[in-house]
Amino acid sequence: MKTSKTIVILLALVLLTATGAQSAEKPAKKEISNTRTASCLVKITTDPIVLSLNEIAIEYLVSSTGVAGKAAREILDISPDIAHQLFEIKEIYSVFPDSAGFGIPTTTSGVPAFPTTATSRYTSARRTPTTRPATRSTTRTARPTTPTRTPIPRTPTVTQPLRSTTEQTILFRLYVDLNKAEVITAKTIKSAAEEFMIALIANLRSALRGAFDEYRTKFNQQLDLASLEAARAESDLVQMQVELRKISDSRDLSRQSILSDVSSLRQKRQSAMMQMASDEALIEATISRITKEQNRRKELVENDPIAKEFKSIIDVHERRLKDTQKLYEAGRVPAADIQDIREKIIKARIELARRQEEVSNPPGSIVLSSLNDEVADLSIKVTIAQQEIGSLIDQLGEADGLLAKADRYELLSLKADIAKQSLEEALLWHARLGRNIRSIQPPDVTVIGAE
Repeated sequence: MKTSKTIVILLALVLLTATGAQSAEKPAKKEISNTRTASCLVKITTDPIVLSLNEIAIEYLVSSTGVAGKAAREILDISPDIAHQLFEIKEIYSVFPDSAGFGIPTTTSGVPAFPTTATSRYTSARRTPTTRPATRSTTRTARPTTPTRTPIPRTPTVTQPLRSTTEQTILFRLYVDLNKAEVITAKTIKSAAEEFMIALIANLRSALRGAFDEYRTKFNQQLDLASLEAARAESDLVQMQVELRKISDSRDLSRQSILSDVSSLRQKRQSAMMQMASDEALIEATISRITKEQNRRKELVENDPIAKEFKSIIDVHERRLKDTQKLYEAGRVPAADIQDIREKIIKARIELARRQEEVSNPPGSIVLSSLNDEVADLSIKVTIAQQEIGSLIDQLGEADGLLAKADRYELLSLKADIAKQSLEEALLWHARLGRNIRSIQPPDVTVIGAE
């Protein structure tokens, strides 16, 4: 029994919850305001860079199909073609900030609404509003005629600083009169002037916001394009810088510097070749002198009679040495005789050598040893010069290769400078776009004086 009661209670709760949910999903329809006319003061704050408004633009915008036409169709259930005849826009003022940041009220034609006087910053004057019909025909009741307004002097005032020195503030009076629709259509229109006015303002706000969103979307697209351009320029610049480092290998690839080095290397090579040629010629001349001197001395020694006598003595002693050796071998002479002859031969040779030296190197004659030393020194210098010339030739070949690299380096440097400039421009463009996107303000539509 307890279980059955519990189930019944739960079912009742479920039904009550479902009924409450359905009631929440279908709220009671709000009653209309039962008004035939309505008016209010509308303030539009917009950025003139995004959308610059004037009297004609305001009237066209409010009268458009997306604003008045949509409100007439959704609120009054009438044709959008006559929507523009159900309201009037009066006394439009546009306030632009001056250089000091204070708003200067002007009419949308550009004429200051408050003429400047000598005693105050601004004085006010209002435009003559458009008169409404003096009488209206209606099948229901006749309403009193709305009187035409006359200009009313205003107290001199100074407007407060605006949020942004680039904002434009537009003030206008919106007046809705549904009795015109009955005159035009000859049928009864439901009394929803306030709803129609509120719908007009809501549609106007939506239209301005849509224009702002489209403008901001284009800005964001440009910002994305600037980002892509900056990334591409940065990638190109980095790639070119890497290639430039590879080409230069930490060397100065200035064409003028390389040409100066080439000229210096060629001068050094020419000087080294001339010095080497001079040393080689001097070597040949010195060797020729040495050869001539040696021949001359040889001839002196050969023609010297004393040297000839020493040679004859040596020849005699050598023949005796041969005979004595034979006798020694036969056992007929002692070994001392052979030793004695050998000593004589050695003494004779020493005397011959001394005599030849005296004949070949007389006092005041050329010293062949110094000539030989000079030839050796010159030969070393020639070898060093050959090595230096070879090194200079290698350096000249490397310089020619550097000239070819300099051509490539110069062209690539030019492209790198262009890429750097493109990167700077893209970054500046991106920064300006970002700043502009942050600075632009969305349009704001404020209703003053409406319930």
